[in-house]
Amino acid sequence: MSSCEITCFGVHLKVSDIEKSRKFYESLGFKPVFAYGDEKFRASLPKGLPSAPERYSGITYQIGENSKLEIADGHIAVKDKSCFNEVVKSPKISAMVNVKSLLPLFKNQNVKITFPVRHYYWGTLEAAFRDPDGFVLVFIAPYFEDEFNKLSKITKIEVIKS
Repeated sequence: MSSCEITCFGVHLKVSDIEKSRKFYESLGFKPVFAYGDEKFRASLPKGLPSAPERYSGITYQIGENSKLEIADGHIAVKDKSCFNEVVKSPKISAMVNVKSLLPLFKNQNVKITFPVRHYYWGTLEAAFRDPDGFVLVFIAPYFEDEFNKLSKITKIEVIKS
């Protein structure tokens, strides 16, 4: 059996409102590395960001060395464009994002944490929430007692034991 040598993994999210999603993801700390769209959209991007003309708009974010997130309001391979306006209702697929601290999430007006923050016995603190289209993001931080104490003053934390 032959297998591919995987060098990078990415997720492409189809979004209903590119500007709303862009604001959301960039407020979380995602840094754009490439974008595409019409002249008006590309003019709204940070100076120096590589971009290309396209019939629809999108942005690629680099995550660490080998991961990417791309959001777009169109895609060449998607024939049924109605999926871009669908709200993701199922949590069957979610994204895990490792961060140094969960505290900035509680100061971010774009984030509405509706699931309990959890402290897992394997040494993580985790917060789950949805993006503007309903996609679930799970932010995972290493457990530190100081962080736990600060978070406990802001929100209820479920402690999950083995």
